[in-house]
Amino acid sequence: MCASPLPPTHRFCCADTPPDILDHELCLSGLSKNLEGELRLLHHQRERCPKLECVTLKTEHFLALKVSSNEPCDSSQAKLLDGVIRVSDLAHAFEGGDGTRRGFHGGDFRWQGQGGLLVLGTLSGMTNVGTLRKPVFEPACERCDERGVMQGRLCGVIRRSPKDPRLIGCQVFGVYRFAFEPSKEGGEGGIKGTLEGVIVCACPNEQPGH
Repeated sequence: MCASPLPPTHRFCCADTPPDILDHELCLSGLSKNLEGELRLLHHQRERCPKLECVTLKTEHFLALKVSSNEPCDSSQAKLLDGVIRVSDLAHAFEGGDGTRRGFHGGDFRWQGQGGLLVLGTLSGMTNVGTLRKPVFEPACERCDERGVMQGRLCGVIRRSPKDPRLIGCQVFGVYRFAFEPSKEGGEGGIKGTLEGVIVCACPNEQPGH
């Protein structure tokens, strides 16, 4: 498993390689959350590349989300993660200089849960795309260029957990999907979403050298 605590940069490795999964004794707890909050546009600009004849819109957002448990898939351990997720540096790049077209995003999150619990990590994914589409999914509920959608993956590590110290050092993995109001400049306003994942803890050795 990846080393913990995190280095001063708050960067860490996501322990999801085949050796990470197969070579360690792991304990998993289900994580299922509903998310609601605000997406605030901080800055946007268009960049032109004459040699490749393209225009790209770059944006920076602040994202704040209230996190609440979703029964019946949220475990007792995961209920400690009810709280607030903040992403102060959510960055986007959009195709064609247009915030309603396809793009990708990434950012660092700070997740504050119950009783002082703290998770630090990263998230990344695609924006304005649909994956539940034809010809694979029938009936299809999305188009390939679905607008106002962000979906992706996050991973983080639990740095602090006063109510259950056993969770310190455990990792959080999840997939998320947000619905927001898009715009040519990148979109902002109310945002809602879902998060499905797991808390992954390495089983403590019962004997030294085990």
